[in-house]
Amino acid sequence: MGWLAAAGDLLLGARCPACLRPWWGLCPPCRSLLRSRIPRAARPTPCPAGFPPTSTAGWYDEPLRRLIVGHKERQALGLAPVLGELLAVACWHLIRTRPTRPDGELTLVPIPSARAAVRSRGYDATTALARRAAALLRPAAPVRVRRLLRHHRSVHDQSGLDAAARQRNLADSLRVRDAGSTQRGMIIIVDDLVTTGATLTEASRALAAAGMPVLGAATIAATRRHHSAAARTTP
Repeated sequence: MGWLAAAGDLLLGARCPACLRPWWGLCPPCRSLLRSRIPRAARPTPCPAGFPPTSTAGWYDEPLRRLIVGHKERQALGLAPVLGELLAVACWHLIRTRPTRPDGELTLVPIPSARAAVRSRGYDATTALARRAAALLRPAAPVRVRRLLRHHRSVHDQSGLDAAARQRNLADSLRVRDAGSTQRGMIIIVDDLVTTGATLTEASRALAAAGMPVLGAATIAATRRHHSAAARTTP
């Protein structure tokens, strides 16, 4: 177990990455707390036109912020299982709360990361979590992951931009990789976080423009100040 302990210290530190108390990896109380969260619908305020129906696993509070940032920015790959589980819960909530359940295959389409970010991190964090979520959903439904979206043009850093500026920044920035490809079943757009809704709205627009049927979107977390609580449904 020596090399495992060393790897844990390197990737996560000798503290729980959620609560920062001394522990190796995610401590049992934090793991239990994350799994007890109630998924909900997320709708930003103001809500951009074309924003897809979206479910999230929880609010973007301090524990979730630390986990998402640790996985994405610090390459703490040991956090992928619990984050993938939360994303699967959000996907299942979306499926259960839509007026008509989709028949046939479901496709999870991750929001594409910038190429520079993927190169610096060494992997695509959102795609990795989508694959985790798909594996958990497959016992209940046929699910696959497709990286259908690509960046059509460069965009400015989103940090510091308000909702209107983010929408202008992202407008017409995404394209479907192969506009002539066919799609069986419905699509769920997946991302780690929804704030103003500009990214999910642009992804939904790009997929719809290519004739791809979008069921909605699912995220691990939603920022509380931009979203109002909606009907809550247990998974």
